[in-house]
Amino acid sequence: MKKIKIALLGVGLMGKQHLKAIHSSKKASLHSIVDINQKSKKFAEKYKVPFYIKSSYLLKNNKPDAAIVATPNQFHEKHTINLLNNKIPVLLEKPISDSIVKAKRIIDSSNKNKTHLLIGYHRRHNSIVSKIKNKISKGQLGTIVSANVMCWLYKNKEWFKEKWRTKKGAGPLGINLVHDIDLICYLLGPVKSVQAFTSNRIRKYEVEDTAVVNFIFKSGALCTLSVSDTIVSPWSYELTAGENPAYPVTNQSSYFIGGTKGSVQFPNLKHWYNKGERSWWKPIYNKNMDVKLSRFTLINQINHFCDVVIGKTKPKVTGSDGLISLKIFDAIIKSSRLGNKMPIK
Repeated sequence: MKKIKIALLGVGLMGKQHLKAIHSSKKASLHSIVDINQKSKKFAEKYKVPFYIKSSYLLKNNKPDAAIVATPNQFHEKHTINLLNNKIPVLLEKPISDSIVKAKRIIDSSNKNKTHLLIGYHRRHNSIVSKIKNKISKGQLGTIVSANVMCWLYKNKEWFKEKWRTKKGAGPLGINLVHDIDLICYLLGPVKSVQAFTSNRIRKYEVEDTAVVNFIFKSGALCTLSVSDTIVSPWSYELTAGENPAYPVTNQSSYFIGGTKGSVQFPNLKHWYNKGERSWWKPIYNKNMDVKLSRFTLINQINHFCDVVIGKTKPKVTGSDGLISLKIFDAIIKSSRLGNKMPIK
């Protein structure tokens, strides 16, 4: 089978992860690397591919089959639209952009050029998430009533040596929450409104260290999401899902979703239910769902991207999905500042 040749734009934290995923994929091969930093040339030498400091050089001399954009958020619009205008499908690292206006322009370019745009919310490519989505969609939990999401972790002093991480926009809302926003929307549907509260009580940096966000879904379901980077805890997706070898696996859960017929917790997968009559006075049972922890979601995402490029399937995470997550995040930030409930338009 012919491999899809993928160019990588940006060799930062996520760019390096994408390099590994492409190298491990049986459907993709690395076409080239684009990065303004000449130090990144060593990665091109390692993988024996061309290196360019500008995407215009890439597009002029050696067009790839597809591209991954993993540059800083403020450059997403420029690079992605340039690729889409050249009919090159793009997997764009999350978030879609640093502004709603720019995000809309990126989506408009994808539509105008009839060229695929995927957003890098890779958790959707985890078999655990697929299992939960299927269970909810089949009505096995009944009507979804409520959900609780925890993202509690502790960032050490080393993390804050980078001074920008103590400034507004670099707290757990911006760094950690974006994946959880996309995932809870994927599982529970469109959000009607949000209300958020933040605190910097522990470290007293300019940025928040703790936040609580309340969601009201259009279905009527409610959800509370609690995030903090000042709590020593086993309850965050990174520490429970086993996706990233950099984090220890705690065998706990960070998501709890409840319905009128039962509830689930994951990534430590358990389905809770009554046998016969549903009642708090009756025994409640649980069964483990037979799904292995996946350390390969980024590879799964690359393989999916390749299937989209050849027309075998449709994108699992579209530009519109990315825009919705960005709108919700924007509303959360406004609510945390004003204290008001904010509608999602």
